[in-house]
Amino acid sequence: MINIQMIGIDHSRASVEERELFSFTKTKQKELMEAVVRQQSVDGCVLLSTCNRMELYVSLDAKAEPDLYRIICHCKQISGEEEKRLRELFTVRTEEDAVRHLFLLTAGLKSKIIGEDQILTQVGDALEFARSGEFADTVLKTLFRMAVTAGKKIKTQVAIPKGNTSAIDAALTQLARQGYQFAGENCLVIGNGEMGRLTARAFQERGANVTVTVRQYHSGEVRIPEGCARIHYGERYHKIPECRYVVSATASPNVTLERVELEKWQLEHPITFVDVAVPRDIDTSIRELSWAEVYDIDDFQGGIGLSERQQEQLQAANLLAEEELAAFVSWYECRDMVPQIQKFGALAAQDVSWRMGRTFQQMKLDASQCRQLADAVEQTSQKVFQKMLFGLRDHADTDVMRECLAALEKVWKEE
Repeated sequence: MINIQMIGIDHSRASVEERELFSFTKTKQKELMEAVVRQQSVDGCVLLSTCNRMELYVSLDAKAEPDLYRIICHCKQISGEEEKRLRELFTVRTEEDAVRHLFLLTAGLKSKIIGEDQILTQVGDALEFARSGEFADTVLKTLFRMAVTAGKKIKTQVAIPKGNTSAIDAALTQLARQGYQFAGENCLVIGNGEMGRLTARAFQERGANVTVTVRQYHSGEVRIPEGCARIHYGERYHKIPECRYVVSATASPNVTLERVELEKWQLEHPITFVDVAVPRDIDTSIRELSWAEVYDIDDFQGGIGLSERQQEQLQAANLLAEEELAAFVSWYECRDMVPQIQKFGALAAQDVSWRMGRTFQQMKLDASQCRQLADAVEQTSQKVFQKMLFGLRDHADTDVMRECLAALEKVWKEE
């Protein structure tokens, strides 16, 4: 039995309004994970928080059943009837189901845009953040490393056809289908992080004139796509009247555009606002202005079915995910063998060094050289023997491997 549990909320069951209630800044992520690992039954945790999902993975003691949802709600200060109502939006996965979900997720197969690439980086970043705060135990570190490896393997071996690679690509593709044009139009992108840069490039590729806001205009440290103009974040409202499109793509929990500032303008041309952030950056009441239309991330990517070719590739990807799942299960079930394997490696190395003692003496080396050579042989022997046993563990049946280790235990006791 794999003592791993995942609880999460995502785009498949929750609207952007509901998801943003459970969006976590880095500070809040740390606060939540600190609260989770304080539970006696929890050995470690990793939190994945993106625009489309929030998923908490925990490694548990046997038979532990902590109320993770209650801890999440407490951290986000959600209580009472609201807490009861939102619970049904959450999914809980346990054991192999949780592992399988993470492997498929990392490969982009659980995303709104099948096969998208951003989630692979986001899973890796989630692990790194948990490791830096010492929240992830060995089980979760191994799980997430294997998930990243599985995601890369699936993406390499199964070329799932996809028309778009990011949320903004999907948004612009859908707008283009509705008759919107971008070539020669002015676009303001608020935010110069990863999503901001993706947005700027997406508009550039469609021929738009792009300006990006930055908060360190004079520092020279900000990276924006080549060919884009840039203005200070504080000048954003003055730029908007010149634009046909305005996109907010920040990681900030604060509103970037407020109606009270925009309603000062009496514009004769329409402006399309696109909010790809969660929580949302743009004041939703802006859509009440006669010249403004506002979209958020949930307005796009809906109703896009898979082609027959995509269905076939998806099946192939699922088979690869099952293979990677089996590899993790094997590691998990055999992880208690590690101390034994290390012990036998050390015993074997000492035996080799002892048996080589006379050979070292015959080489007529001085005492210092003999010790150096003996140490080198012992270290090498230990690595070789452990490599053999770990390799056997990874390929042999678990019960057979335990029998082998029991037999080795008898061998060393008899000598």
